[in-house]
Amino acid sequence: MALPPLKEEKIKEFISSRYEGDTLKISSILSDNFIYEHTPYVGLGIEAFYVDGSAIITNLINDSLLTELSIGDRIHEFNGNPVDSMGLTINGPVGEIQKIVLTKIGDSTFSHMEIPLSIFQYTQNKDSFLESIMEYSTAWYDYDITFEKIISRKNQTVVHYRWEGSKTELGPTYHFFAIEILELNKKRNQIEKVVSLWSEKQFRDQFK
Repeated sequence: MALPPLKEEKIKEFISSRYEGDTLKISSILSDNFIYEHTPYVGLGIEAFYVDGSAIITNLINDSLLTELSIGDRIHEFNGNPVDSMGLTINGPVGEIQKIVLTKIGDSTFSHMEIPLSIFQYTQNKDSFLESIMEYSTAWYDYDITFEKIISRKNQTVVHYRWEGSKTELGPTYHFFAIEILELNKKRNQIEKVVSLWSEKQFRDQFK
């Protein structure tokens, strides 16, 4: 049985189900060749999480670092400051050198690196996207979404929405605004690509 075209209410349902972590519903809406293009950003091209006094590298997006860094390496200092629970505070223009003190996985010897800031855009396929929305949903106690505007033309839909949520009951509320372009298939019943757009914050983060 063919799926009906995705109209505005179904688009809203897709966004809401995504933050609920409803992978079954989301999977049925996405095409097998689905791609999510994250917002381009200026950074080091690594993902790291704070654990026990250092930031552990969990992913390398910058291919040029593959010979120098490995998943599991620990970053102890960043630009002369000890790494704390806030993680790596990265700002500056493209090309500016960032100084890192780290230890390689399985080694206690400190080493120094200098890495220039570059522009990166992380992409996910369907399986990776479904896994990430499940992880995201478990990190939040509750959330709310307000749809500011939805514009559809042919096989593209632009969605502007505001998300706010808290990690604990009665805890602080966090906010972000997002604009995403959803590209649908010819029958308009499945999503083939989601493109996240550049934000003002990421522009401002380049300045000190």
